[in-house]
Amino acid sequence: MNALLLQETKGSPKVEFYPSGDLLLHGRSIPLDPVNFYEPLIRWAEMCACENIVFTIRLYYINTSSSKQLFSILKILKEKPNVKQFKVNWYYDDDDDDAYDIGREMEFLINMSFNFQEYAEILE
Repeated sequence: MNALLLQETKGSPKVEFYPSGDLLLHGRSIPLDPVNFYEPLIRWAEMCACENIVFTIRLYYINTSSSKQLFSILKILKEKPNVKQFKVNWYYDDDDDDAYDIGREMEFLINMSFNFQEYAEILE
């Protein structure tokens, strides 16, 4: 299985999915066509043979359509029988209650504990 690497754009997050089980989404997730953007990520999750997964999610903003796609990925990974350990690190800005709430909602729906971490947004 190959790594899935996508560069961040104005509307889509950076993606780093490695066969080692280290997964990263970073940036904004407001692609024009979320289903099309997330399709390769979902396929990758379906084919994932990792026993240990650490999924780091650092999204400054995620729209509803993207959150549905992200939920699909999380659900697929959690339900894979070969996965022995699945850890989700959910980063959010301390001023962004919506990002925190989305993480909490996904945590509840997936029925597993996430590691929540605040981060300070870096202004350039």
